[in-house]
Amino acid sequence: MVVPRERLNDRWEFVETISRRPVNLVYLARDVGDGHTVAVKVLQPDFARDEQAVGRFLREASVARRLLHRNLVKVEDHGLTREGRPFLVMEHLQGETLEARLVRGKLPLREAEAVVEQLAEGIGAAHAEGIVHRDLKPANCYLTVGEAGVLTVRVLDFGFAKVTDQLGGGDGVRTATNALLGTPLYMAPEQVRSASEVDPRADLWSLAVLTYELLTGAAPFGARALPDLFVEILTRPIPPPSGLEPSLPPSVDAWFGRALDRSRRRRFQSAAEFSRTFRAALRGEAPPPATESPTRVPPLARAPRGSWLTLLLGLLALVLTVIAVTLR
Repeated sequence: MVVPRERLNDRWEFVETISRRPVNLVYLARDVGDGHTVAVKVLQPDFARDEQAVGRFLREASVARRLLHRNLVKVEDHGLTREGRPFLVMEHLQGETLEARLVRGKLPLREAEAVVEQLAEGIGAAHAEGIVHRDLKPANCYLTVGEAGVLTVRVLDFGFAKVTDQLGGGDGVRTATNALLGTPLYMAPEQVRSASEVDPRADLWSLAVLTYELLTGAAPFGARALPDLFVEILTRPIPPPSGLEPSLPPSVDAWFGRALDRSRRRRFQSAAEFSRTFRAALRGEAPPPATESPTRVPPLARAPRGSWLTLLLGLLALVLTVIAVTLR
């Protein structure tokens, strides 16, 4: 058990407990050298004996230390406690998660625009380093407000990250084909089918689902049962956000038509394009057409392309995946 005044790596001295969660504990600590405070995340004893939990924790540490950007959480150190439990030393943030903010309702347009822009910058910086987050969601986005009232957003938790050498490249760690990595509500269709096959465009899908929530206060998918949710992600026509928030211009509906297109080749291809076109859509400018052949069916009301046989085979594979995950 970690106690106040105990030190890690002869540098970090514990001050108090910040939070207790089933998987980890978070402590406030200070650098004995210069006195600055940090947050130290330590894996709970039961999970410290779980190979998958330890692997995810260590991956978060190794990935996060490669990333230096104002919209990504800064990791300063990692290692093992005296009991052999992994720990991670991060900058101490004071504010709230985007999940907590959304409990109070949708965001004003200006605030939503600022949040989306910064999240896109952070995710784009990770993508530039060959890293796909794979679990972007409100709980992994942290909001802080500086002394001058400036909002800063940071992306947290790269424990499910996929490390690639280039866009669409291979993972540095083998991912089982039936592994369920990420949070289902925010998974892109291709991630539902196979976590090992995702590329940065899966993060952009997740960011689009999150953006939908920021503007409307609701998610584009509402099923509670996991198989039903996956079917919705793969097949359900996505309701235009203006149906929930009439003040949004038609250009925003058109923007979501591309951002949540089930064909990743028709989605926005980079975080920069995602952010730039979102700002334009809020001001009434429709996004440019996708590079693939246009379809006569409105993007927000069409099912994935392909035959019904292909769709049924995909759903069968999905059901088998869910069963395999449940029985693990």
